[in-house]
Amino acid sequence: MDELNEEAPRNGCHNCSNPEIEPGYQAPLCRDCRKKLSRYPVLTSVKLAAAGVLLLFLISGYNFPKYFKAGVIYEKAIKAEATHHYVTEKRLLEKVLQQFPDNFEACEHYIIAAFNNVELEEADSVIRLVAGRKNDNVELIDKTNNIIADFRYYMIADTAFAASLSRIPIDSPLYEQTLEKYCNNHPEDACANYILAKHAYNNDNFSRADSLLNKLLKSNPDFQVAKIMLSHSYRKEKKFEKALQLCEEVLQQNAESYYALASYAKILLAQQRNKEALQRAQQAYELNPHEVMTLGTLTLANHFNDNIKERDRLLKVLVSLPGSDSSSIADITGIINGKISYR
Repeated sequence: MDELNEEAPRNGCHNCSNPEIEPGYQAPLCRDCRKKLSRYPVLTSVKLAAAGVLLLFLISGYNFPKYFKAGVIYEKAIKAEATHHYVTEKRLLEKVLQQFPDNFEACEHYIIAAFNNVELEEADSVIRLVAGRKNDNVELIDKTNNIIADFRYYMIADTAFAASLSRIPIDSPLYEQTLEKYCNNHPEDACANYILAKHAYNNDNFSRADSLLNKLLKSNPDFQVAKIMLSHSYRKEKKFEKALQLCEEVLQQNAESYYALASYAKILLAQQRNKEALQRAQQAYELNPHEVMTLGTLTLANHFNDNIKERDRLLKVLVSLPGSDSSSIADITGIINGKISYR
C-alpha cells in the first residue's frame, strides 16, 4: 500500500520532464526552465523597500565619519575634565557643539569647563540652552547644578543692595562703610565679602585683606579667585611660600588655570627666579593670550630676563588689547622704567 502512494521518480527536468538536464546544479532543471525561474518577477513593494534600506545605508555611511569624529573629540573632552584640564576640555567641546549644538551632555560639560576657567558669561549662555530640558544622566545634572550654585561667588545675593552699592563712588568712605555693614550682617554672602577684601587690597591694606580672605576661604574652600587674590596679598607682604602654596591649590582645582600660572610667575619674579617665572608666564599666555593678566605677566617676565625686543613687542600688543586698563599698563611701564620697585 505504501508503495502505491510513493511518487514515481523523475529522470528529466523537475519542472517539464525535459530529459536534457543542465549540468552543474543540484536541482534537476533544463536550461529553459532554470532561466525562467531566475527571472521570476519581484513585487514593486519589495523593490521600494530594498531601495529604502539602501538609501538609509548610504545616508548613515555618509554621516558616520562626522558622528565618529565628534564622538572621539567628546571622549577626549571628558578625559580632560577628569584630570581638571578645563581649558583643553572647553576647546574640545566647542568643536563638538559646532556640529551638535543641542547635545545636552556636551552642553552640561561645557558649563563645567567654562565656570572652572572663570568664563562666566560663556557658561551662562549655555545654561540658558539647557534650562528646563530633561535627561537621564542624574550624576551629570547634579554636578552641573552644583556648579551653577557656585555662581554665588560672583554675584551679591541681595540684588537691591548690589544696585545701591554700585551708585556709591568706590573711592568714597561711604562705599567701604556700606559694604562692611552688609558683610557683617551677611557673612554667608561670599561675593560681597570678597569685594570687601579686594577693596582693602586695592587700598594697600594687605593685613586686612589677608584676614577677610582667610575667613572667607574657611567657609568657601573652592573659591579660586579668592585664593588668587590672597596669593597677591601674600606676595606684596613677601610671604612667598604661602603665596605659592595658594597657586598650587588652585592648579589642583584647575590644572590649566592661567590666573594661577600668571600669579605663580609674578611670585617667582619677586623672588628673582627669572627663568622659572618666564616658563610659567609662557604657559599662562599660551592658555589665554587675550587676557590682560597673562599678557602683562609675560611682558614683565621678558623684561626681567632681558628679552627687550620681545618685551616691547608684547607691551604694544597689551596697550592695544581690548579690556586693558590704563592703571595696569601704567604699573607695567613704571616697573620697566624703574619708577616702580617690583622687588
